[in-house]
Amino acid sequence: MHLPPKGLYLSPMVRGSELAMRMLARESGNASLCYSPMLRDRDVLSVHEQWQKARNSENPHKNRDWKKNVHIDSAGRTNSVDETAYLLIHDACPEEDVTNCVIQLCGSFPDSLGRATDAVLDLYHNQHHTLPAGIDLNLGCPQQCALDEGFGAFLVEKDPSLAISCIASMRNALDSYCRHKDGRIPTLSAKIRLMKTVESTIEFIQQLHQAGLDYIAIHCRHRVDKHSGNADWDAGRRIVDALSSSLPIILNGGITDLKCANALIEQTNCHAVMIASGYLHNHRNFFKYNNKHDEQTITAFEIACEYIDYAEKYPPPSYLYIQKHLRWILRDVLQPIHDPNFDRTDYSDSRVKLWSFLVRAYLRTIEQFRLFMALYLKLGCEDGVCNVPAQISELIDEVTFKSVKMARVKKL
Repeated sequence: MHLPPKGLYLSPMVRGSELAMRMLARESGNASLCYSPMLRDRDVLSVHEQWQKARNSENPHKNRDWKKNVHIDSAGRTNSVDETAYLLIHDACPEEDVTNCVIQLCGSFPDSLGRATDAVLDLYHNQHHTLPAGIDLNLGCPQQCALDEGFGAFLVEKDPSLAISCIASMRNALDSYCRHKDGRIPTLSAKIRLMKTVESTIEFIQQLHQAGLDYIAIHCRHRVDKHSGNADWDAGRRIVDALSSSLPIILNGGITDLKCANALIEQTNCHAVMIASGYLHNHRNFFKYNNKHDEQTITAFEIACEYIDYAEKYPPPSYLYIQKHLRWILRDVLQPIHDPNFDRTDYSDSRVKLWSFLVRAYLRTIEQFRLFMALYLKLGCEDGVCNVPAQISELIDEVTFKSVKMARVKKL
């Protein structure tokens, strides 16, 4: 087994770690490894089954448009199988992305996760002519969907032995698929949260390792904390001290910039750090400048425009991804909740109006999102913006809320 790289990892995030964001994190955020959005095992199996049928039909899946259109209903919901198909087949760039991307799966049945692991490897081998960097199991999700479906942190709490069996099944599937393939074998990892005690967390990781895990990522918060409160880096340090001689330990939680990431590595001696909301908020906070003279303040406007450029180059499955990213990037400007004079119900405030406008279902094209950014500037939402792309500046004079809405031509 080859060791995962040291450095910074882009965390797996639903509608947050798609190809556009992965490329942006690598090229402008110093990321050494990136994860896919979480994929349900049952959806992966459905995609693989449909892909096999298409491959054997008169019109094989070699058609580049297979599963390229992800339908969104009037309530903003997508077909999860179609979205998963897009992520596995179209949301990858073989030369630059595939071998540096870990595919995260979720589920709670060993057999299903083993077959889903095999399906991912088969799809990548045949579609992208290589294998991903690794396969990961989500054992840390604290959200309602994880409770409803019995995966993530809830699986670990309810039946840790079943979680260990899931890893063993995935290990067997990975080894079986790669047994007769030349080249590297993808890593097998999991992402967990702190359990009731550090000691019980260490014991659980050791059991996962014995079942075939190559490395572990630990969100240094408990399940009930979700994403609030300070991450317990001291607990992370104690886990690293106990286990780093056996397997690489990746720590996650509360990392906002490169200085913070380096501090965590220095304090704990962990193998690498994993970053989620820090990258979503401002990927440039992790850019490694050659010297202090190169450092500059990057505005939210510039970060948003850079993401839109990458979303145009690497189209995500739907406009929902772009909306999510822009809301993360612009949140502090459009929703300054720490400002005692800010009233989020005051629609005479252009910031409130823009925040609400950003999630409208009729905002679906790259052109519209650029128009939105032009309107953002026109309404004076952010001071200190110096670098305005020509394709934005030429829109400012004429842009209105209505013109943004009416510009919808081609859906993402």
